Amino acid sequence: MRTISCVSIALLALAAATPSSAQRLTEHQFLDDALNDHPRIAAAEADVAVASGSRRQAGVVSNPELDWEREDLGSLLRQDTWKLSWRLPFDGRKHRVAVADAAVAASEAIVDATLLEVRLELRDLFAHWYVADRRVEVLVDQLETTRHLSSWLRARADQGEAAGVEARRLELEVEVLSRRLAEANADARARKAAAAVWSGLVTDGSQPARPVLAPPPASLDLSRRPDLIAMELRVAEAEARQRVNKRVLAPPELTVGWLDLRDDTQSFDGPVFGVTWPVPIFDRNQGNREAANAGVDRSQMELEAARRDARQRADAALGSYATLYGEVAPATTARTVEVEVVDALLAAFEAGEASLTDVLDGLRTTVDVRLARLETLAAALTAGRQLEAALGRPILPGGSS
Repeated sequence: MRTISCVSIALLALAAATPSSAQRLTEHQFLDDALNDHPRIAAAEADVAVASGSRRQAGVVSNPELDWEREDLGSLLRQDTWKLSWRLPFDGRKHRVAVADAAVAASEAIVDATLLEVRLELRDLFAHWYVADRRVEVLVDQLETTRHLSSWLRARADQGEAAGVEARRLELEVEVLSRRLAEANADARARKAAAAVWSGLVTDGSQPARPVLAPPPASLDLSRRPDLIAMELRVAEAEARQRVNKRVLAPPELTVGWLDLRDDTQSFDGPVFGVTWPVPIFDRNQGNREAANAGVDRSQMELEAARRDARQRADAALGSYATLYGEVAPATTARTVEVEVVDALLAAFEAGEASLTDVLDGLRTTVDVRLARLETLAAALTAGRQLEAALGRPILPGGSS
């Protein structure tokens, strides 16, 4: 009765060695397509345009004002006054432009930070899809092997060559595996549907290829983190706003014009000159100045806290990733040992040297090993994304990185 062993070997070897007919979608292909027109990135880029518009407006000189007045007292007197007023452009415009420049640069850094954030979210979607898809494959292999063994044992029990209770026990095992597979299929479909929202490359016939794990970096360089760069620019923006609010004197407003005064018998006309200059007796911009000083302090403290938090997260993420990276089984790991174990157990069972419990324990162990490898890979992929988030850049080039 070596038929059952040979069939099991064929099933396991076929699942390990035969490539799937479905189209394999790599993580880089998925990222390139999903990042191509992502709305959150487009929104961040629109913020740059908003900041650029504010920057342009900050450097604009104020318009002059043209004024005309008439006082008509009937036959006694009529007075016409034409005036052109303009406030001199010595109003701290240079510092306001510096504020706007820093805001533009910060918004550009936020675009990079948004791109990285969206990229990591998409990588998380793809990794969960891959793990769920592989879990289905593992359970399918286990179910097929157990189902074949159950059919073989049921046939022997019907012929009186095996105990019916053992055949029933295998049938219950098949039911348990079927239910686990149904749950895994539901999860895999949900993960695939989530990925399909962001990429048209995810179709009914596509399957995810294993994501690539890059070697851990030798050192940690946090100087390129776009969110920290944005915060540094926010500090510069706050300092420029502080310089704006240090001003107390407002620029004067100059007025020139012409006056025409006449009645029924005579007329007089002549030029009009004037200066309007606010005198800072009561309002000396005290509140705005205090608020600007506090704003600088706050932005500096937030930046320092973000730097320390980034260093802490980077150190922890590197240690976690380096450990898990060394534990992940290579993508080409053969299942020869698993096949040999299953074959030996089935042969011993046929020969009466092993119980059904031994066979089921062996089958479960081989599945547990495969699922454990898969969970280790999932944990390594998560740690890799956490390390990328801590570094502020992809560890691995590709995917519009």
